[in-house]
Amino acid sequence: DEYYDDYAEVDTRVPVGWGLEGAWEGCVVPVGVQMGTAVGVILTICALYRVLSSLLVTRSAAWRDLTSTLLGAILLTFIIGPNGAWVAALALLHVILLKCVQWRVISNSVHAGVALVAPILFELLDADTERWQQIRGVNMGIAMKGISLAVDGGAVPWYTAVGYLMHPPSLIFGPWRPLEDYTGAPRRALWSLQDAISGLWSLFVATFTLLTSNCLVASLVPSSWRWLEAYRDALSFRLGHYFVSHVARASLIVASSDARPIVHALSIEVPRSLVDVAVAWNLPMHTWLKRYVFGPCRNRGAVSALVVTYLTSALLHGLSPPLVAVLMHLAAASWAEFSVRRKVSSVFGACVAARRCSNCRHSNRGARTVAINLLFGAVTVIQLAYLGALFDGSQHTSISSAATAVWDKWRHLGFMGHWLLAGAAVFHVAS
Repeated sequence: DEYYDDYAEVDTRVPVGWGLEGAWEGCVVPVGVQMGTAVGVILTICALYRVLSSLLVTRSAAWRDLTSTLLGAILLTFIIGPNGAWVAALALLHVILLKCVQWRVISNSVHAGVALVAPILFELLDADTERWQQIRGVNMGIAMKGISLAVDGGAVPWYTAVGYLMHPPSLIFGPWRPLEDYTGAPRRALWSLQDAISGLWSLFVATFTLLTSNCLVASLVPSSWRWLEAYRDALSFRLGHYFVSHVARASLIVASSDARPIVHALSIEVPRSLVDVAVAWNLPMHTWLKRYVFGPCRNRGAVSALVVTYLTSALLHGLSPPLVAVLMHLAAASWAEFSVRRKVSSVFGACVAARRCSNCRHSNRGARTVAINLLFGAVTVIQLAYLGALFDGSQHTSISSAATAVWDKWRHLGFMGHWLLAGAAVFHVAS
């Protein structure tokens, strides 16, 4: 039941062809200053939220909610600018939908459907594609919170719902956290030594991955071979995702001492399977999809639940042809891999399934088992390069041009990922 994933869209413009000196002067310094300023604003707002909410919540929880709403609005203004009004409008829509659910005017399913479709309709009606590229990720976080509120919120007051939706540490980069995490956050105003160590470590990792993604990968990895180029672009994209994840973790540490991991990079860079990558890529997103989509749909069959889960993830990401293509391919490839490896594990009596055994009782654990796992791991690396190559930093002015770029990129790679998928499907059916 853990086959799905979310690929957050990260804008990583790679200066291909720069040397190390040029990368330092033309990329490291300006990117570091620009993102350092943005991250500084986010962490400052999160620190203010922690101090003020811890002091005011003793009077009334409504003060905490008001503080969260106001500081969230300020953060939107600083980071997103005027386009933050669209985010606020979608948050207001969720509050209205939540009240309709509480009054039994609509069901949770209707709320979820409107939450998923409304941003896409707005994007279709608005010709400014740059606006939606900027706020797409924020809207996704708002939608996830809104849907979870409809299911878990009960009779939560409207001002608590607004405060939760506008919660500063999870507003810009995420991640999703349930309502009980927001209402039950620590009330102490000061930070512990462990908070400081964890926060500084996350900021160090975020800085390293950002600068490596934007400035160093293109200088260190040549593009003389198309698959090396694909791996380079995919690596740059993944590093950008690690940056976002660690800034989000640092924000949560500053705001609420929440140091839980958001991503497991080692499981992605040295993968056992696509299924493992799907889980490790975004742990909170994985939990959300499993709780609110896959779990409720499981009684209709695992395949149906998997399809609905990936479709939901695609809708959450908005009108992004590369992301939709990646998610749909990933759904099919991860299911085929899971099925094939389960059969291979049964035939050889070895621990070679897509997920590692928790209490392994397989009799064969020798060199053959290692070789099989390495082979499937190599196939996963190829698939990750095939999927990640779509995110090469190119900007598209329309949905059609983005869709054409997907086709051109995969054709350039000989549709290798699809051939691997077809081979796995044939093996599964034939065996």
